Amino acid sequence: KMAEVHIVGRIVGGEDFDSSSLFCKWEFVTDDGRTDVKNWNRLEGASSGQTHVDVSHDNMMSVWSHPIDIHYSTTSLHGWPKFSCEVWSQDSFGRFGLAGYGFCHVPCCPGFYQLEICTWRPKPQTWSETVHAWFLGSFPRLRSSDLVWNQGDRYRLSTMTCGVVRLELSVVTFGFDKYGVSFEPDAAT
Repeated sequence: KMAEVHIVGRIVGGEDFDSSSLFCKWEFVTDDGRTDVKNWNRLEGASSGQTHVDVSHDNMMSVWSHPIDIHYSTTSLHGWPKFSCEVWSQDSFGRFGLAGYGFCHVPCCPGFYQLEICTWRPKPQTWSETVHAWFLGSFPRLRSSDLVWNQGDRYRLSTMTCGVVRLELSVVTFGFDKYGVSFEPDAAT
């Protein structure tokens, strides 16, 4: 029998973005996104999805309250799940624009967590990109969304900060003790 991790919670919403009409595309990434290594196996639940568009009033939080419920089995601690998200805005003409990218590591200790994911987006590099972003609200995008959670080449990017995505997660672990892994806070002493 393999060790198991169950992640239950919700994407609460997003705040402090340039737009008040927002939605979020999200995914869990395991095994550091590698396809040649499969230490993590999704047993149940969606590993990616999208929230609805919420129009906040008076620039308050866009409330999504989108449910998350995913269950993994694993043979290794390596490649522990990460939560990656893209926040998008929708203008009055129905056009979509990137509002920000973000990610966080899923906590490994069992418990309930209220997480804040600070988001960013690529900064316009040329005059034409700046004008395009100003008038159309269309900012540069990443060619590969792997850069959001993979630290490899991200240091080369010139970015600007955006808003915050609020996430509530409960993490439940099972069977790690069979492999000599303890998540108890007092286990290290």
